Amino acid sequence: MKKIFLILVLSAAPAAAYDRGELAEFNDLYKNGRYEDALEGYNKVAAQEPANPWAHYNAGNALFRLGRLGPAVLEYAKAFKLDPRSGDIRANLDFALRQTGQSLVPEGTPRTLHYLYYLLSDAELKTLAALLFWLACLAGAAGFLMDGSRAGKAAGSAAMAAALLLLLTLAWIGARQSSPFVDGAVVTKAGGARMLSGPGENFKTYASAPEGRLVKVLDAADDNYYEIGLTKEGIKGWALKTDVERL
Repeated sequence: MKKIFLILVLSAAPAAAYDRGELAEFNDLYKNGRYEDALEGYNKVAAQEPANPWAHYNAGNALFRLGRLGPAVLEYAKAFKLDPRSGDIRANLDFALRQTGQSLVPEGTPRTLHYLYYLLSDAELKTLAALLFWLACLAGAAGFLMDGSRAGKAAGSAAMAAALLLLLTLAWIGARQSSPFVDGAVVTKAGGARMLSGPGENFKTYASAPEGRLVKVLDAADDNYYEIGLTKEGIKGWALKTDVERL
């Protein structure tokens, strides 16, 4: 019975560091339990290649092993934004979120629908929209210049199809604005962040956001404070920027 329990506990832990070229050296440190040294290496790669999802993913693994849950969620969330289709990234982000009472897939949402919602990253969606825009323009121009010919009709149909797909892509981008990963941040301070009624210590503390909580950044104009929102609770307040890190 004890052996079965041990297997279940180990299987619930985040996956091992993922091998990706320049990360191999640091992955060896990770596998040997030298998490701080591995984390330092992963952070260097992430600083040099901020669009490398595996640097953030591996940093999240090391942070999780070090018991730093908030920063681990932050790194997993950064990796997810860059590569939302990765099963490893999704699984570890969801596992870390569950340690804070959250879930990657909202309650009542079919997993397949959630996967399709995040099938493309934000950057990929914007690139797709730009490509469809230019395709619609070029095909439309070709159809106009070859008006009446078979090729002209084909170009016109292609322009209409590209325009329709562009509208759908723009609608997809619009729908994604409600995602917690758009203008999102994570509470990284151990013990959580105080939420004040205004941007300063003179204002009252009326709520708190626990470590690892995904929040929305509503206002970032102040030098020292973010106005953040807890969507589920429907409340907002001001938290120190040192306590909350943006994605």
